[in-house]
Amino acid sequence: MADKNLNSLLQQQIHEHLPSVDVSSSPLQAFLSAVNTSYQKFDVDLSELEQSLTQSAKELLQANDEMNAVFKAIPDQLFHFDANARIISYKLGPNNHHYLKSDQLINKNISDVFDIEVVELFKQSISQVLTQLASTSFEITIYFEGKIYYYEVRMLQVASKAVIALIRDITKYKQEDEKRSFIELHDELTELPNSRLFKDRLEHAISLAERNEKILAVMFLDLNRFKLINSSLGHKAGDELLKITSQRLVETLRKTDSVAVNVSGISSSVARLGGDEFTILLDDIENITAVVRIVERIIENISQPMTIDSKVVYISSSIGIAMYPDDGAQAEDILKHADSAMNYAKEQGSNKFKFYADSMNKSSDELLLLESDLRKALEKDEFYLHYQPQYHATSEKMVGMEALIRWQHPEKGLISPGIFIPIAEETGMIEKIGEWVLREACEQGVRWLNAGYEINKIAVNVSAQQLREDSLPEAIALILEETGMPVENLCVELTETAMIVDPDEALLVLKKIKKLGVSLSLDDFGTGYSSLSYLKRFPIDTLKIDQAFIRDVKVDQENAALVKAIIAMAHGLDMDVVAEGVEDAEQLGFLNINDCDTIQGFWFSRPLPVDELEKILSKKVSTHKSV
Repeated sequence: MADKNLNSLLQQQIHEHLPSVDVSSSPLQAFLSAVNTSYQKFDVDLSELEQSLTQSAKELLQANDEMNAVFKAIPDQLFHFDANARIISYKLGPNNHHYLKSDQLINKNISDVFDIEVVELFKQSISQVLTQLASTSFEITIYFEGKIYYYEVRMLQVASKAVIALIRDITKYKQEDEKRSFIELHDELTELPNSRLFKDRLEHAISLAERNEKILAVMFLDLNRFKLINSSLGHKAGDELLKITSQRLVETLRKTDSVAVNVSGISSSVARLGGDEFTILLDDIENITAVVRIVERIIENISQPMTIDSKVVYISSSIGIAMYPDDGAQAEDILKHADSAMNYAKEQGSNKFKFYADSMNKSSDELLLLESDLRKALEKDEFYLHYQPQYHATSEKMVGMEALIRWQHPEKGLISPGIFIPIAEETGMIEKIGEWVLREACEQGVRWLNAGYEINKIAVNVSAQQLREDSLPEAIALILEETGMPVENLCVELTETAMIVDPDEALLVLKKIKKLGVSLSLDDFGTGYSSLSYLKRFPIDTLKIDQAFIRDVKVDQENAALVKAIIAMAHGLDMDVVAEGVEDAEQLGFLNINDCDTIQGFWFSRPLPVDELEKILSKKVSTHKSV
C-alpha cells in the first residue's frame, strides 16, 4: 500500500470521526508517520510469512510423498496401534501376512483380526512400550496350511498413546539357518544324524540312564559286501542302497518306544557314521532280551531284497552291541566296544550279531597284525592246499575233490581260513590269493594225472571280487594253458552272493568260463537269495547244499523238506547235487533215499594234504570212514 494512500485514509477517518482535531499539527503528523511505517513493516512480514508457509507446505507434501515411497519400498509390514491395541493405520507390503485372519483392519482391535496364537503377545508388548517408553522386539511363529512361517516384530512409541509395529517375514532366513544347522549335524545322503549328533545324544542318554539307574544299548552296524556292490553297480546304486537301508532302520526302530523323532521326521536313535557303517541307540530298555528282539528284526528287514536300477540286490549286515553301564561309562568307550563287537560278529559270517566282551580288544589288535602278515604270506610261500574228497552217494566211489587253502603262519601256526579270508576280501588281496589257489590246484592236478591217478574234477573256489573282473575268464584260460590242466578236470565254485551282486555282469563272465569247457558249481546253496529265474539263466552244472541244512535233516522237518526240494529242483534243471558237511550214517542214508548225487564231509574224509590224498588215489576204495 502506498504511503500517501495510507495517510489520506487515516486523515479521512479522523475528519469523519474527530472533526475537531487538526490533522496538520506536528504531533499528529508524527503519529501518522509512525503508524504508516509500522504498517509497511507488517505488510512485508506478512508477505514473507505467506511465502514461507507456501514453501513449507510444498516441502511437507514432498516429504510425505518421499516417506510414502520409502514405506512402500520397505518389505516390513507396518501397523499403527493406539493404547487399546486398535489399528489406526497399516501397510502390509508385498510379503505374506499369514498372522492375519481378516482383510478389514482399520479401527479393528487386534483380537479381531490377528491370529489368536499371537494376540496376547502383541497386547503385552504394546502395553510394555507405552509403560516403559522403550522399544521392544520379538519373534512369532505361524502354522499356515501345513507350513511354518516366522516373523520378526519391532515396536516403538510414536506418541504418548500410540505404537508403531514393524513386522518382517524372516521365514527364508530361518529356513536357511535351520538348513545350515541340519547339515552340520546330519549326513547329507541319508539325512540321518551324523557321528557328532549321535555322540551328543548318547552322552545325554548316558546322563539320564545314570540318574535313573537305567541301562541302554548301542549297536554298531556294518553292511557286508557293500564295497563290492558299490564298485560293481556304481556309486549311484551304492548311494541308493544306503538310503534304502537307512529307511529300513528308521522304520524298524519306530516300532519301539525308545525312538525320538526330530523335526525332519528322521529317527534320532539311528546315525550314519560314514561309508556303510551305522550306529543305533536304544535307551531305557528293560533287559537284554528286548535288545535281541530288536537286533533280529533289524537284520531281517535289511536282508530283504532291494530293487535298484531295475536290479534286485541283496545285502546282509553284521551288528555289534555294547551295553551301558556294563561295557563302559563314557560314550567313546561304548562306541569303541560296539565297534569291536561288530568286527567279531563279521568274522562269524553274514547276518550275525555279537555282544561286547573284553577279549575282543585283544582280538582286534591281533587282526591288524594278521593283515600285515597276510600281505607277505604269498611272497614267503606260507600258503598250501588241502583237498577234501567227494564221493558218489551210492557207490561210494571218489568222484572229485575240493581244493581248500591253508595258511601256516611262522609264529602263530595254522590260521583258519574263516579268519584270514574275510581280511583278504576286505583288503583286496583275495584276487591274488585266489589266482594262486587256482594255479596251484591246476599244477597239482597235472602232477597227479601224469602220475597215473584218476582225479576226475578238482573244484576251486572263486571269490565275488574275482567274479566281477572281466579278465577272470582269460586268467583261467591262461592258467589252464600254462599248467596243461585239462578243462574237463577243473570245476569253478562260486557262492550265491557272489553271483547275484550284479547278475547280468556275472552271467556274461560265467558264460565265458563255461565256454572254456570248465564246469561250474554253486556253493553254499540255500544260504543266499537265489531264485529259480537265476538258476535257469546261469550255466550251473552242480548245486552244493550248505552243511547248515544237512546237519539237522533227521531232526528238523523243515530242513529235511528243504533239502528234498533242492535235490528235486536241481535234478529238474539237469544239475548234479553235492551235500556238504555229511558227518554220520543217518545223514548219508537220508541223502541216499532222496537221490543226492555226491557226498562231501567228515563221514568219508576230512580235507587232506597231498601226500595223504595220494594214498587214497593210489588204491581202490570200497568203504571210507572218517580219517
